[in-house]
Amino acid sequence: MAIHDFEPTTFHGTLGSHDPVLQIADGDTVRTSTLDAGGRDARGAQRVELGNAQTGPFFVTGAEPGDILAVHLDRIWPNRDSAESSTSVAANAVDPAYVPELPAFREGRVVAEWAIDREAGTATLLLPTRLGRLTLELAPMLGCFGVAPLTAKRSAQPPQARTAGTWTTAASART
Repeated sequence: MAIHDFEPTTFHGTLGSHDPVLQIADGDTVRTSTLDAGGRDARGAQRVELGNAQTGPFFVTGAEPGDILAVHLDRIWPNRDSAESSTSVAANAVDPAYVPELPAFREGRVVAEWAIDREAGTATLLLPTRLGRLTLELAPMLGCFGVAPLTAKRSAQPPQARTAGTWTTAASART
């Protein structure tokens, strides 16, 4: 069982059959990084215009169509000391009739900036809001994780092929 330290240089805005960036075996460990949901890397540099860019894909030697792949996330942790988030819930997360009531719909998207203290495991709003100078405990998560379909089709939507899968998860791994 090998340990692979992988520094990504290419990211994909689609789930699909892209050329593998690394070949791994069953039981191997991959230590890597991802971009944030806005396409920024650990230095805050914009790497892709599309959000939710994918790192990989990784080719698992010996995996066959129909196999179940078990992936264990040992650690998920921020890779920089700042972050941004929307100040409003996403329009696709509420009843369509409520969308016109959302602040982001009425006023345009407003971004909140956060200072991350990775050692303390907290994030603090930089500009106080009606919530005050809010500090929250970090609960990192991996937003999108997928397995490509057999076909060469690429899509920004989750693949529908019988041998593909995607997860959108709020599960986190802490050390």
